[in-house]
Amino acid sequence: MSALTSSMEDYLEAIWIIELEKKVARVKDIAKHLGVKTSSVANAIKVLSEKQLVHQEPYGYIELTQKGVLRAKEIYETHKTLYKFFHEILGVDTKVAEKDACEIEHHIHRKTLNRILQFIKFVETCPEGEPLWLSSFHYYAKHGDKPEHCQQSEGIVKGGKRMKHLSELKVGEKCKVSRVIAQAGIKRKLLDMGIVPGAEIQIEKLAPLGDPVDVLVKGYHLSLRREEAKAIAVE
Repeated sequence: MSALTSSMEDYLEAIWIIELEKKVARVKDIAKHLGVKTSSVANAIKVLSEKQLVHQEPYGYIELTQKGVLRAKEIYETHKTLYKFFHEILGVDTKVAEKDACEIEHHIHRKTLNRILQFIKFVETCPEGEPLWLSSFHYYAKHGDKPEHCQQSEGIVKGGKRMKHLSELKVGEKCKVSRVIAQAGIKRKLLDMGIVPGAEIQIEKLAPLGDPVDVLVKGYHLSLRREEAKAIAVE
C-alpha cells in the first residue's frame, strides 16, 4: 500500500462511506461529508488518482479502484472498531468517541487494533452478557465510587479472610484499621484525621440510615460519612 497522509485517508474513507450510502460519490458530496471546500476535494482526488486509488469519470462521479476499496475499507473498519471500543466498552460520549476514533485510526498499530478487536469479542461473547467487572467500571465512571461488591471484595487480604469495612460494624464494636481504600482526596482527609493503619476505632453512634457514623479514634470523636466509612478496611 502507498503511504498516505491522514488527510488523504480521510478522503478515501469519506468516498467509501458515501458509496455505501448513495452508490456513487461526487465532489460536492465529499466536500459536505468532510466539511471542506470543493477545491480541496479536487486537489485530493488528483493525488489519490495518481496513486491509483480512485478514478474520476468525465461526468463527475468518483469511484474507488480495487486497490482503493481495500485501503478505504481497512480505514473504515479501524474507525468502527475504535468507536465501538470508546463508546460501547468504555462508555465515552458519542461525539468524543467519534472524534477520537477519527484521529487515532491513522496512527494505531495493527497489533494494538487486533488486541482491541479481541477484547471487544471477548466482552460481546460473554455467556452471561456484559461481564460484571465491566458493569462495575461503568458504575464507577458514572458515580466516582465503586459498587458495593467491589468495595467488599477489596477487604480479602489476610489469611484468606475478608476484613470488614467500618461501615459494616455496629455500635460498641471495636476494630483496628488495616488500610484505607479510597480516592486520593478522601484518603488524604481520613489519614489527616488519624485514621491510619494500626489505629484503633470504636463505633460510638450510628444514624438511622447509617450516615453519618460517629467513632472514637485516639480519644477524639469523629463523624464520618458512610462513603468514608466504606473506605476503611478494618480487622
